Amino acid sequence: MSTSWKIQRNSRKLTAYLYNTRSRRRLSSTSKCDSLSRDYSSKPCNGYTRSKSFLQNDVKWLSTESLAAAIRPSASSGLQLVKGGYETGQNGSNTEADSLEEVNTHNSVEERREFKHNRVPSQLVLDHFDRQYGRQFGSDWSDIKAALMAPKLNGILLNNFTEVSSKVATMLEEQRLQNVSDICSVLEKTLTPHLNKHDEAQEEEAIGLSEPFRNHQKNAESKLKFYIHPENRHVWFPKHKHVPRQLKQYFLQGAASLLPVLALDVQQDDSVLDMCAAPGGKSLALLQTAELGLLTSNEPDLWRKRRLVETLQSYIPQEILATRVDMTKLSGVHFGNVAPNAFDKVLVDAPCSNDRSWLYNRNSVGMQMRMEDRRHLPQLQASLLRSALHAVRPGGSVVYATCTLSQKENDDVVESVFEQFSKNKSRIDVINLSNLTENFWRIFRFDSSTRFGQLVLPHLDANWGPMYFAKLKKVL
Repeated sequence: MSTSWKIQRNSRKLTAYLYNTRSRRRLSSTSKCDSLSRDYSSKPCNGYTRSKSFLQNDVKWLSTESLAAAIRPSASSGLQLVKGGYETGQNGSNTEADSLEEVNTHNSVEERREFKHNRVPSQLVLDHFDRQYGRQFGSDWSDIKAALMAPKLNGILLNNFTEVSSKVATMLEEQRLQNVSDICSVLEKTLTPHLNKHDEAQEEEAIGLSEPFRNHQKNAESKLKFYIHPENRHVWFPKHKHVPRQLKQYFLQGAASLLPVLALDVQQDDSVLDMCAAPGGKSLALLQTAELGLLTSNEPDLWRKRRLVETLQSYIPQEILATRVDMTKLSGVHFGNVAPNAFDKVLVDAPCSNDRSWLYNRNSVGMQMRMEDRRHLPQLQASLLRSALHAVRPGGSVVYATCTLSQKENDDVVESVFEQFSKNKSRIDVINLSNLTENFWRIFRFDSSTRFGQLVLPHLDANWGPMYFAKLKKVL
C-alpha cells in the first residue's frame, strides 16, 4: 500500500469525521450563526442561513489549514494522524481516537503547549478587560492578564468508584504528580462568621461548630484524590470517550474548582443541591467526598444537561445514581419557591462571564451580545443566590461560586443578597474562609481585597482560576 494512497484514505476519514455533531459545534464558532452549537439544522439565525454548502466551506477551510499539520510520517512505514481521528501503525490497522479535542498521548508536550500559546485572544475583549480590571486590580492587572492569556493548569481527580490501572499509576509517577493533601496542610483552623457577630455568645456558638467541621474536613481531603504537579506545571493526560456502563478512572479539571466543594463541607447523609451542575465536575467531587443522602444535580439547559448526565454516568456506579442522585432541569431561581427549606447544603456555581473562554471568542457579533449579557448577569446571579438561601434549611449552608474576576459578579452579588435578607429580618451569616486560603497558599494566589469571599487569581507561576467562592449560613 503506497504512502500517497494512505494519505488520501486518512484524509477522507478525517474529513468525514469533521461532519459529526461535535465537530459542527466547533466549526460554529467560525460562522455567523452561533446557535448551531445547540441546533445543527439549517434554520435561519440572526438573518443568516447555515446551509450544507456553508458547512462544506468551513470544513474545507479547516482541513486545508490544518490537515497538513495533522498528518505526518511516522517512524514506521505507516502514518499517524495527530489531533484527530486515526493512527496507522506498522500493521496498517486503524484506531479511532475519541475526538478532535482529546489530547493525543503520542504528541510531545512542546507541540501541545505551542498549540495553546499560538491562540490569539480577541482584542475587543482585551480592551474591555483592560478598562474593567485595570481599575479593579490596578498594577496587578498586567500579571493577571498575562496568566489569562497563557494555557491554564489542570489536575487529575481520581475516581474513588473504580480501580486505578497500572498505566494511570505509571503516568502519575512519570509526571511526578502529588496529591493536593500531601502538598498543603490539612485544614486546621475554624470557619467562623465575620458578619452579624452581635455578641460574644454568638461568636462562641459559631466556634463550637469548628471541631466537627475540622474532623470531617480532614476526612474529606483524604477521600478526594486530586493530583497536581507540586511546582504548578502542566499536566498532560488523555481524555477518555464516554462508554456506557464503563467507569472512567480520572477526571481532568482545575484544582481551584475543588475549593467551593471543600468550603461547602458536605457530610454523610446530607441532602445537597448542586443548582447549576453542568458539566458535572463539582457534582462528581461532592459524591467523591461523602456518602450523601441525596444529591440533586440540576441543569435547566437541555444540551448542558446531556453533558451532566454523561459525566455522572461515566464516573458514578448505576446503583448510586439510582438511589442517591436526582438529576433535574428546573430553573434555579424557582427552587426557593418549589422546595423551601429542603436541603442541608446548596452549591450555586452560577453562570458568569467566564473570563478565560470569553477571551478567545473570535465571533464579533457574539462578543457584542455577550458584553450586553454581562451587564445583566449580576441580577440573575443574585436571584439564584436568593433562591438557594430559601431552599436551604435553617442551620444549613450555601456556597456561591463563579469563574470570573468581576467584582460585580462576585462580592457585589453576595453583598446585595446579604443586605436584602437583613432588611427582611432574616438572619444570614457570611462565613470567613480565610483559613482555607492559609491552608492552600502553596498552590493558589488569593486576592486580598475581597470582602465577602475568596478569589483565586491566575498567575504565571500558579495559573489556576479565576475562581471566586463565598459561604453563607442560614440561621433564621
